[in-house]
Formats: sequence, C-alpha cells, structure tokens
Amino acid sequence: MVRRSLLILGVTSIAMGGAILFLSHQTSTRGPLADSPARNPLLYAEITASTSPGTAAVLPEEIRLPILVYHVVRPSYPSDSAAVRAIAVTPGNFDAEMKYLGDAGYHIVRFGDLEAYFASSTPLPPKPIILSFDDGWSDQFKYAFPILEKDHYPATFFVFTNAIGHRGFLTWDELQQMVRAGMNIGDHTRSHPYLTMITSTSTLWGEIAMSKQILEQKLGIPINEFAYPFGLYNSDTISLVKEAGYKSARGDYYHEGQSASHLFSLPAMNAPTTLSALKQRFP
Repeated sequence: MVRRSLLILGVTSIAMGGAILFLSHQTSTRGPLADSPARNPLLYAEITASTSPGTAAVLPEEIRLPILVYHVVRPSYPSDSAAVRAIAVTPGNFDAEMKYLGDAGYHIVRFGDLEAYFASSTPLPPKPIILSFDDGWSDQFKYAFPILEKDHYPATFFVFTNAIGHRGFLTWDELQQMVRAGMNIGDHTRSHPYLTMITSTSTLWGEIAMSKQILEQKLGIPINEFAYPFGLYNSDTISLVKEAGYKSARGDYYHEGQSASHLFSLPAMNAPTTLSALKQRFP
C-alpha cells in the first residue's frame, strides 16, 4: 500500500512522488480564504509514490484505464513551495498534455463510461483515460476549463461543498457554467476530512451524503461520483458511499488498472506536471 505523510507546504524538501493539496476548512464560518494555494497557510501536501516512470502492471481481471488527478493548473510563481511545484501544471503544459493525449490516440472518457462498461459491458474506445480535478480551485476554471472546452474533452471536477463560493475556490455560477459545457461534477465531501478517522456514523453520513444533496439541489443534476479525500477509505466509508447512491468512487493513488470489484475504490494517479513526464508515463 502506498505510504503517505502529511507535510506543511512551507517545508523545503519533500519525499519523492506527487502531492495532493487540500484545504482544512472546518466550518463555513471561517474568514476569507487566500486566493492562491501557494499563499494559503492552511494548505498541506500529502505525498504519494505515484509518479514513477513506465506503465503500471494490470492484473488479468482488470482493464487498463488511467484516472489522472489534477490539482493546481495555473502559472508558476517564484514563491511556490516544493510541494506545490510537485503537483502544479502551468496552462502551457496542460494544453500541451491535452494535445499529446489526442495525438497519441488516447480517448478521454467519463466515469459513467467506466460504470457502464462494468454494468452492461458497454464498449470503451481504444486507450481510454479519465481526467479529474480535485478540491475546486478557481484556477481550474480560469486556466484548465477553457482548454478542455477547446479540445472537447470531458472532465470531472470533485469539489467539497464548504469551500464553494469562498475566495480562491469555484463559485456556484462557475460550476453551472462547466456543467452546461459538458463537464461532470463529483463530490469530495463537505469539509475534506480524513474520513477513516471519523467514528461517528452520522458525521460520516453528513460528509458523504449531505454534500451530495447540496450539490444536486444547487446544480440540478445527479451527482454520481465520489472521491475520497486523500484517497483514504475503509469498509465503513465504502458502505456509506454505496448507500448514499453514488455509482462509483475514486480511491487510492497507485495504479491504473480498473476492475468491477473496485468500482468504489478506483485507483488513480497524480497527473504528470510536464509534457515529457506525461510522454514517459503514457508512450
């Protein structure tokens, strides 16, 4: 199992691997949030060993369908920490990565396509790949969304509801605009907690199910996909995700093979931050 450690963004060195940004936003009464991950002292980085070169092995019962996870897409700043640089993709690099995937014959599919494949053997195109974005940063709308729209690539944006509308995060209007353009919105809980550390079933239900209801009421669409914060889950969280009515859930960061038995713990990987790294991982 992939090993994780939690580091404050201000550290000067980090373990090898990708990093996952998150906001420790505990209540909706907290004051205004910083407008950039690089300048927000509440941000942390979770390090995962998910960026080794080459193609991961796929077990016989699995299909190879990488799920890429993007966090920060924006220009780089001199003040960016090492942890931010480990996951930040500049708009130019993101545009080049999207062009490369198309030129190399990869087909961008949705989580719903993977769900239909396992449910009814609906065929998938050759070399399928899923694009996803975590946490709902406003920079994703400003820099990544126009490129996705230009290339006609669907992507899923996993948002946690307590942050929506706060400075530095997506607004409800921006989410609705992306939905109209064909993007999918997924649930990332209400406050981005460590779900496996919560012992209260009612609290877990609020994070997993109530956030789904909020998104569905505000956006007027079904929310079918869930992403566990930090990729952490256990049997209790999986049971509640199923009970809440999701059709799949994205889990850990270590593998690119998907199977029906892991539909509620789909493995993913942090997206390479440069075109050369993407080419190395996806030749």
